[in-house]
Amino acid sequence: MAYLRKTFSVSDDDLNDIYQESSVALFTNIRAGKLSNLTSTLSTYFLRICINQTLKFIGKQKKVVPLFDDSGLTNKDTFRPDKIDELYRLCTEDEEAEKVSRSEIIVQSIIESMPDTCKNVFKGYYWDNLTTTTIADMYGFANANSVKTQKYKCLQKFRIKYNELMNKIYG
Repeated sequence: MAYLRKTFSVSDDDLNDIYQESSVALFTNIRAGKLSNLTSTLSTYFLRICINQTLKFIGKQKKVVPLFDDSGLTNKDTFRPDKIDELYRLCTEDEEAEKVSRSEIIVQSIIESMPDTCKNVFKGYYWDNLTTTTIADMYGFANANSVKTQKYKCLQKFRIKYNELMNKIYG
């Protein structure tokens, strides 16, 4: 829970709610038989549930800082430099976060601005080192190939956003 508090700046009361919702979700997944082919540890799986519940909570609180307006993605004037600076300030509130480079902040913010499907695939695959089969089971994909296809599509979206932002920042 300390990880969630530090990473997402969530209050203790909210963390208690998130923990309870995550526990219920874990219990529901166990009863539904979704953990029969679990390739990660139970603690890793539970942490992922906690992170997803925290992200849902933050989304409901509307604390996500948009970097650009998605409605005109092809429009070159949609970038908002003031939001990059605001995001940078939010991420550098404690000593450890100050070590994070600006490009890492951009990567994190792009991922957070993507649809939940992309966030789940990226975090499961890149952060938790889960197999595509495990990700398929955790998030209801038809099979591992569906996860690979979704990961490819999400990477394409990510590359477009990343390149657009980096070109705007570094010219």
